[in-house]
Amino acid sequence: MRVFQFYSSASLEKLTGRKAHNLDELLELVKTCSSSSIFFHTFSAFRKLREAQTPYTNDFAVWIMRHLSEEALAEKLLAIDLAEYNTIESLRSRIVELLESYRRENPSLYEREATAPFYLYSLVRFVYLTDKFAYNLSSFRQLLDSISIDSLYYHFIESRLETQLETDDFSNWMQENPDYKELADRIRKIDMNIHTLVELRVRIGEIIDEYL
Repeated sequence: MRVFQFYSSASLEKLTGRKAHNLDELLELVKTCSSSSIFFHTFSAFRKLREAQTPYTNDFAVWIMRHLSEEALAEKLLAIDLAEYNTIESLRSRIVELLESYRRENPSLYEREATAPFYLYSLVRFVYLTDKFAYNLSSFRQLLDSISIDSLYYHFIESRLETQLETDDFSNWMQENPDYKELADRIRKIDMNIHTLVELRVRIGEIIDEYL
């Protein structure tokens, strides 16, 4: 079993100068914006919003609910499970599909002016190594409580987009040892949509403690 070195990440958000005043314009933004913008308004927003414990897990749903009061559409976007997407383009396609489908059913809503614009951001990400190494499951468990929230977020959520794997780094590492296959499966099945990052750390620790 290879040594697991913890990474972490930081990011710089930037306004793109583009904005949407209605759903038609939002749809156009989603279709044409950079992949970093899609990432910022979904996966990055997930970190921000879950820590604040707000009920919507992406910026598109937040804006639609707050500034258009279109709860049905916001709920459809909320229902997107980010854990099911391992590429930005597959996630973009799903958002476009939902917006276009809703427009076919409610065409008049798409020109209605929002109470405030949706401002499109992009993201510059920085991924870096830390000085924390896990040599086995026991040392991994000891380090879990001390790694930063940014490191936890990177390995359990953000890294899926880089590795093109439908799993997190932790369970992917654990499954290299046949003895940890059941443990890896349990870690992989944690629903990240119902936990804050702090709760996620606790839940991973609980599962490992039960195994040990």
